[in-house]
Amino acid sequence: MIKPIPSDVIEKAVVHQVSSTFNKEFKCLAENIYYEAASEPYEGKLAVAQVTINRTNSKKFPASVCEVVEQKTYSTCQFTWFCEPKYPIRNKYQWEESLLVARKALTEPFVHDKIYQQNALYYHADYVNPGWHKDKITQIGRHIFYK
Repeated sequence: MIKPIPSDVIEKAVVHQVSSTFNKEFKCLAENIYYEAASEPYEGKLAVAQVTINRTNSKKFPASVCEVVEQKTYSTCQFTWFCEPKYPIRNKYQWEESLLVARKALTEPFVHDKIYQQNALYYHADYVNPGWHKDKITQIGRHIFYK
């Protein structure tokens, strides 16, 4: 006869798995916010986080934050910083704000109303011309956001 696994053991295993997954997703999102928007205003960080989360909810992109951040199309990274040499965290306050925004984005239904409601999936810096033909939603700081 197979002995049932006690519920407290199952609960500990589930909590460990969820916390492990959360911590990994949290780190990926915080890094994406930092390397994409460290010098942007708080609202800009929220918008970058929301685009990342919107992508996880879209069938066009992978379902996890880390897979979205690490995604390559052909040989091009979706987020440029991911394919470049990583520089160390230089500004602890910008990093701490990125951590706060990442936690908020992973624990609340949405963190930026307009980016969420318009389902923005793309953005780029205002000094870049990617040649996209997408519907512009708004500009926040140096980033322009699109459907």
